[in-house]
Amino acid sequence: MRRFLLIDAHGRVATRADDVRRELADRAGTFELLPSAPDLLLAVRVPAFGGPSPAPGATLAGDLAAFPLADFMGFVHQARMTGTLTVLAGGGARAVSFKEGRVAGSSSQIRGERSAEVALRLGFPAEEGLPPNERWRVAREQVTAIFHAILTAREGVFYLVQGEDEPAGPALSLDTQAVLMDAVRRIDEMELFRGRIPGGEYFLRRRDPREPVALEPEEERLLALVDGRRRVLDLAREAHLSEFDATKILYRLAEAGYLEATHESLASGASADRSRAVLAGMNEVFREVVRAVGTHGATAPVLSDATAFLADASSRYASLWRGITPEPDGALDEDRVLVALAALDGREAGKLDPRGDRPRILLAALRELMFFYLFQAGERLPRDVDEAISQSVKRRLEEVESAVAPR
Repeated sequence: MRRFLLIDAHGRVATRADDVRRELADRAGTFELLPSAPDLLLAVRVPAFGGPSPAPGATLAGDLAAFPLADFMGFVHQARMTGTLTVLAGGGARAVSFKEGRVAGSSSQIRGERSAEVALRLGFPAEEGLPPNERWRVAREQVTAIFHAILTAREGVFYLVQGEDEPAGPALSLDTQAVLMDAVRRIDEMELFRGRIPGGEYFLRRRDPREPVALEPEEERLLALVDGRRRVLDLAREAHLSEFDATKILYRLAEAGYLEATHESLASGASADRSRAVLAGMNEVFREVVRAVGTHGATAPVLSDATAFLADASSRYASLWRGITPEPDGALDEDRVLVALAALDGREAGKLDPRGDRPRILLAALRELMFFYLFQAGERLPRDVDEAISQSVKRRLEEVESAVAPR
């Protein structure tokens, strides 16, 4: 049973549970509050009284940022411990149970790591009714995913309750050292694979290799599913593979020249139209601002500053603006910008937008340029004219943003 304490805004400690109140009363005395992570409360009695620890009981707790959990789980394995390790990181809890040093089960509150979601990701409709071998695959994949998340977490807290016999999730008996090494291997290899396959949300397109090579059956099976409309995760699900195993095979196929990853599906040809609509709308904004400046002075200084702005190598969008300069009316050459947008590779697009959505990347870049234009105009226009331009630009921007939404 979970027990809770409440610390109010005045630092007062309270509880609504009688059993917790009795336990606190049994520990009446002076305690020193130790410095700890924000989500962890540690205190020690001064002077110490001693006494036996409860069973089961928390025997170790700490800060993920300061303690390597890989070493700790190796210790659990060597010491043949029985208990449950709970890790609080990433907005939820993950738990791994051990029995005599072996992984006995796991569970997670994190979206995408719950057992039903893992089953769906592997292409199984639900855990109920699955044959034993498929249920085992789901449980094994969940353990691996949880180990991966725990080992890559950089913030959070953990605690080990030793002596618990009831495993978290389906009962297993896995060699902890083997699971740990597999998770570490996946972390290292996935970093390599991301050079060709940037993420599970990317689509895949077939290519003709320069020099065809003999493919393994698993490679032929996955390549047959590549049609430009399926994502990496879609292929993994249809082939009943984990994302890691599918990515590993797809990486080999990409290295051999049989496929490439792209940020958008062949079925979404409207993306280019959305990008052109965004650019056309923002060009009207740029023209309006430059025209207003021209009615009160020379436009050359504004265009010169805009050229320098676009040429800034430290800009987040430097690769998009390379070689781009404003026209005399302040607009940008549509064809040159769209060619530069299309030339962004998948990894670069992914850095600029979580889904690599190019119309959104373009809009974000053009918004930065728009604010630069407005800043320049504000330095040169009377206040009433500047405010009128700002209101007009705001209305135009709302129209442009509606063009970004996929139809």
